[in-house]
Amino acid sequence: MINYSVGGDGESGPLDATQVAFLNAASAGVFVAAAAGNSGPAASTMDNTQPWQMTVGASTIAPYPASIELGNGSRFTGTSSTVRATLGPNPLITAEAAKAASATVEDAGNCVAGSLDPTKVAGKVVVCLRGVVARPEKSAEVARAGGVGMVLGNPTDQDLSADLHGVPTVHINAPDTQTVLDYAATAGAQVTLLPTGPSLPYPQVAPFSSRGPSRQHRDLLKPDIVAPGVGILAAVAPQGNDGKNFDFYSGTSMAAPHIAGLAALYLAKHPLWSPATVKSAMMTTTYDTKTATGERNTDVFTQGAGHVDPTRMLNPGLVYDTSPQEWLGYLEGLGHQTGSGVAPIQGSDLNYPSIGVGRLSGGKTITRTVTAVTPGVYTAKVDLPGFKTKVSPSTLRFTEAGQSRTFTLTMEIKSAPAGANARTTGSLIWKGAGATVRSPIVVTPQVVDAPVQVKGSGPAGSLSFEVTPMVEKFRIKAYKAVAGPQVFGSVTDQDVLGREFQISVPAGTKALEIISSADDQQAWLAGILFWNGQTDFQVGSQRAAEQRFLVPNPAPGVYTLIVLSLEHPGATEMQFTVQANLVNGEGGVGDLMVSPDKPKVTPGVPLTLTATWSGVPEGVHTGYIEYPNGAGTVVSIN
Repeated sequence: MINYSVGGDGESGPLDATQVAFLNAASAGVFVAAAAGNSGPAASTMDNTQPWQMTVGASTIAPYPASIELGNGSRFTGTSSTVRATLGPNPLITAEAAKAASATVEDAGNCVAGSLDPTKVAGKVVVCLRGVVARPEKSAEVARAGGVGMVLGNPTDQDLSADLHGVPTVHINAPDTQTVLDYAATAGAQVTLLPTGPSLPYPQVAPFSSRGPSRQHRDLLKPDIVAPGVGILAAVAPQGNDGKNFDFYSGTSMAAPHIAGLAALYLAKHPLWSPATVKSAMMTTTYDTKTATGERNTDVFTQGAGHVDPTRMLNPGLVYDTSPQEWLGYLEGLGHQTGSGVAPIQGSDLNYPSIGVGRLSGGKTITRTVTAVTPGVYTAKVDLPGFKTKVSPSTLRFTEAGQSRTFTLTMEIKSAPAGANARTTGSLIWKGAGATVRSPIVVTPQVVDAPVQVKGSGPAGSLSFEVTPMVEKFRIKAYKAVAGPQVFGSVTDQDVLGREFQISVPAGTKALEIISSADDQQAWLAGILFWNGQTDFQVGSQRAAEQRFLVPNPAPGVYTLIVLSLEHPGATEMQFTVQANLVNGEGGVGDLMVSPDKPKVTPGVPLTLTATWSGVPEGVHTGYIEYPNGAGTVVSIN
């Protein structure tokens, strides 16, 4: 097995060198556990999301409870591994109030090395904010300045870590941090550090743990699973860790090794099992994590299939296996040419332990195959609110281990909400032979099955296209075509980093179309588009003097286009222009109309729409036809 405790704040593409290496490893029978990343709690911040590896999020473990009691009687719960006896009451001071003359207010507030004045700190407990430098460095600065203790406060909602600190420390969370800071700023403030307190609910998904949904794999539920990743006692190198041999570390880089280690245990028992089989055994035997209030967590994009259960995973009952050929078929389905000759496979039909349909119009039937680990009779139960579902066959009989059976799951929208973010979650459970085999389901029903883009040309014209409404109330709105200003640039064949252009996209933008065009039509232009540092969209393999990027309903943020010259015959420098068209209801030229705009429809019955425009000047213009719940079709003219 391979443990990969490396994860960025955006998804590596399936043809990234590391991801291809992991595909080859998994194809050779090597189990790969990979960190999802530490960019939560924002959505769509994962890395390592390919189907041939286990994408691992981080959860909390049983906390080390501790608390603080202020001089006014208020108590706040936190964690600590260094408060072993009651300390105090002692004077309490904010780190900013203890600022050294040469330090900035920000550095002092974060207790950066050398930022505190010993004459102000000696004999006191200091409130330090989390951030900027490592947490143990803050207590080391308090100790250097003569402090007797520290309250470490999260300025925003984050995990609590029981680090090995240089002075007794209690780590508290927001919003308690601000309350303690306000009190510490009053005259005569006192605090007592206590080694006990109410236990916090666990396991919770760590706030830093990267979330789904995946932007590249819309039919796959990612992360796959969560495992302990907060306050994990780990062996460390003394150099760089204040001479310590062990310390408490947090991150999905701590969670992934748990999964790799459990895979090692599994392969010791079943040495011939494939990585996908081991993965299935872990995913279908999980349990739900908890919320901060102790309730059941139902957000599959935080926990995936759930929290790994080292005991239950050894009795999975049934498993979903996936072959290397199927992974290649999945790549073909994404539009990548593998040269394998295998037929494309849609993501929802990959034989995966979880079930995802990124865009469901009306209904769908998915196919899965399960293999018996424990023979017996298994009966299916589906829970998917707002859908009519059917499993066929609903009972599977296995007379011996190793037998496989294929079934279908049909789902039809009834009352489930529809729209780009109207996701419905549920589960499929096979129960029998003393085992419960649970597959999470996440489905995004669409209000309409419509083309993402239609194209026309000329100052005036019309075009017709077919859409299939999925809801009864179907109103349509057309947004005038817009054209952003042209920005000129140049790049040489030797400029491997290319030229960079940034486009700020505000919330509520309906469509973003970017056109980069070389002056010389014989040139080979390439471009890569990033969103907030993530490689969501990429073009560069096709020989062309023009590259276009289309992003319907773009997420707000900064989009960065990098323009490269791959080939420019007879010249060393390529001149080009970049144009970004943002449709947001502001500006626009001429007229863009759609008819009918208030049609009477029957859900599931196709409808023909006609887009008509006039008064559109030369150059690429972008309009938008919007359907209910934010769905739409981009109209590119010229």
